[in-house]
Amino acid sequence: MNKRKALFKKLRKEKYTILVPDMLPIHFELLTHVLDNMGYKTVVVSPSGRAVKDEGLRSIHNDACYPALIVAGQFINELKSGKYDLNKTAVIMSQTGGGCRASNYISLFRKTFKEQFPTVPVLSLNFSGLEKDTSFPFTLGFIRKAIIAIQYGDMIMALNNQTEPYESKKGEIRKVTQGILDKLNYQLDHGGFYKTKKNLQMIVDTYKPYQNKGERKPCVAVVGEIYVKYSPYANNHLTDYLLKEGCEPIYPSLSEFLLYCIFNIINDYKLYGYGKLTAKVSGLVYKYYLKKTRILNTLLKQNGFMAYEDFEYVVKEGKRIINLGVKMGEGWLIPAEMLAYSNHDIKNIVCAQPFGCLPNHIVGKGMMRPLKQLSPDINIVPLDFDASSSEVNQENRLKLMLANMRRKD
Repeated sequence: MNKRKALFKKLRKEKYTILVPDMLPIHFELLTHVLDNMGYKTVVVSPSGRAVKDEGLRSIHNDACYPALIVAGQFINELKSGKYDLNKTAVIMSQTGGGCRASNYISLFRKTFKEQFPTVPVLSLNFSGLEKDTSFPFTLGFIRKAIIAIQYGDMIMALNNQTEPYESKKGEIRKVTQGILDKLNYQLDHGGFYKTKKNLQMIVDTYKPYQNKGERKPCVAVVGEIYVKYSPYANNHLTDYLLKEGCEPIYPSLSEFLLYCIFNIINDYKLYGYGKLTAKVSGLVYKYYLKKTRILNTLLKQNGFMAYEDFEYVVKEGKRIINLGVKMGEGWLIPAEMLAYSNHDIKNIVCAQPFGCLPNHIVGKGMMRPLKQLSPDINIVPLDFDASSSEVNQENRLKLMLANMRRKD
């Protein structure tokens, strides 16, 4: 038995608690339940307060990017809480495998943990062949369940965001959302989880009574670096702020980002001629996944809800503004998403950008001028997120964007 098999067998057999950083609350509840169903024991860390950011700043070099500081702070703060047996606790973080420094931050985590928590393993989640002894072993069963969970998560996120701004009683929609998650998690344990078309229809039917029938509130799209864009803690509860200001928040699907990653593998072969076999396999996966997203979008449209952008359309818009070989820091996807939203009359856009990620600033803030040339009335606010910056500065930037939005209306 190799080291990796032995490690993950031990994690299951001895019921280790695996801490998972927060990012997408809806998706991660389903995905961690998939892991639990496979014999693991997972806990999504849900941080709050200033202490987590301060812990990250103390423990990791302050030149590291904001997501790395936040994730480190979450883990360390949680491990210091006394809630866990440190002899039976592990943490897991994702690695992109690309030019992002996050691919190398795992070594910083290990150095910090060796000093403070020597018995806590640092595991990796990646598709790039990194950290062979400690990377999560993907099986076909897990991948299949994970894709279904992401489909459900994308559907729930879209419908939650399109109904919550219009709820008659505060907290009503989040209760509806939690009820659906409980039902899907129960199905995973007792059968029925794989009936995707039936479950997607069930999700739509559950939100249908709460569908907005009156005037639509101003829509604000949120794009940017994947962790900061989605994590409520990392983006200082951006969704809640937009709801409070009377807006309807719109987010791209997680599937769109995953299709972007698969597309880049295929495109690398076209541009540079390497990885022929990998590109061929990725092409098959791409077609399969694209078909899945279109089923979801069709169902949303048929029921009068706003669908996600079709990924092929996002690619087409990307070609208009930037070379598709640009893939660092979310690369061409960010300006492509902004242009696609603008073309569908969603002109108000927040671009969430983390401190310490120069490529992300180039493809986000740096693309504002060419975006305005293609869409003069687009209203973009690039929001920088930094562990040592004030939330007030970010709110002031948002207020300026909202003031511009209302003036145009």
